[in-house]
Amino acid sequence: MDVADAADQTAVAGRAMAEALMRDTCLIEDLGVVTTTGDGQDLTVPVVVYDGRCRVKPASTAVTTPSVNAAAQTWQYKVSIPFGDVQLRTGLRVTVTASQDPTLVGLRLTLRNFDRGTHITARRMWCTEVSR
Repeated sequence: MDVADAADQTAVAGRAMAEALMRDTCLIEDLGVVTTTGDGQDLTVPVVVYDGRCRVKPASTAVTTPSVNAAAQTWQYKVSIPFGDVQLRTGLRVTVTASQDPTLVGLRLTLRNFDRGTHITARRMWCTEVSR
């Protein structure tokens, strides 16, 4: 077995272990394009990009940013989903739909960045929650 084969096998084993830690579920949506109805209402129909197992971890403590009207707090999270062919991009909405931590359920995040790579063990996304 050469080094490349060993790396491939290690990545496959690592992916199985990473998935075993994914005990939460998340819904990832593209908020879509705003369309205007005949009566002038703006509608956005979200498109589901992913719905399934995930792992949610805090990535940092809250940062308070003063603004003109009120201070905003920003929280960073790392959300991992199984390695695979999921079409991610910045700006997608990530909603935690189930978790062993009940305070995470309903949490809505914005995807800011994500990892790519041949031998990564999970699709790790860096997400932000903003509260005013």
